[in-house]
Amino acid sequence: MSENTSNGASQNGKAKSAKSKLAAQVARLVRRAGLDYEGWRYVSKRVRRFCELRPAKKGRRLPHILTTQEFRKFYEVVDKAEDVQHSLMLRLMFYTAVRVSELCNIQVAEMDLDTCKIRINQGKGDKDRYVLFGKTFATALRTHIAAHANNRWLFQTKRHSKYSTRRVQQIVKVYAEQAGVKATPHTFRHQAITWLTRHSGLADAELQLITGHARRETLAVYQHIALDGDLEAKYQQTMKEADI
Repeated sequence: MSENTSNGASQNGKAKSAKSKLAAQVARLVRRAGLDYEGWRYVSKRVRRFCELRPAKKGRRLPHILTTQEFRKFYEVVDKAEDVQHSLMLRLMFYTAVRVSELCNIQVAEMDLDTCKIRINQGKGDKDRYVLFGKTFATALRTHIAAHANNRWLFQTKRHSKYSTRRVQQIVKVYAEQAGVKATPHTFRHQAITWLTRHSGLADAELQLITGHARRETLAVYQHIALDGDLEAKYQQTMKEADI
């Protein structure tokens, strides 16, 4: 170990020790004051304000998306596997731009095949919203649901349980490796949002509604209940052109 590395490790160790001692002192003060959780939250918030403590801003990194060729190659590999449920699941992941946890939690009862909407309950931030899927895709979903009439979850394992997020990640990894691309389930959320941004003409507020991004929360609660026809028409035309 070099001298510089040794000195750096020693300084880090001293800093951690000092912080541990300070934490112990603060803990004694909290116990002495008899603070509960909410009381401690209030005090820590005030201390941060008094000391002007703010988290360091994190740099933004552009999300990884597939090229058009890689994107189509991935779904070609999926189709060659001839696993109907995988094909439907991985296409729905793109069409709806849902997060992998949201995909796993979709129940049949939350599907509206006539209006091509899915209700996402308690998505990120514990928020509910509606997502859309293409009208041409509704036929395939209707056939899938009819063939598994007793299913609670839209996509179920052979043990009749919902897929775990880990299992979906594994499925995507296998197909991605076979296609020679780098992808995770979240890649297809980025892929869908990028596609819609480039080709749909949807306004930012409209994209927020169907992708579940934060902000505009006050109006979004009501807008989710009645996605307007113009938004849906633009979405349907754009997703139809994806042609996967």
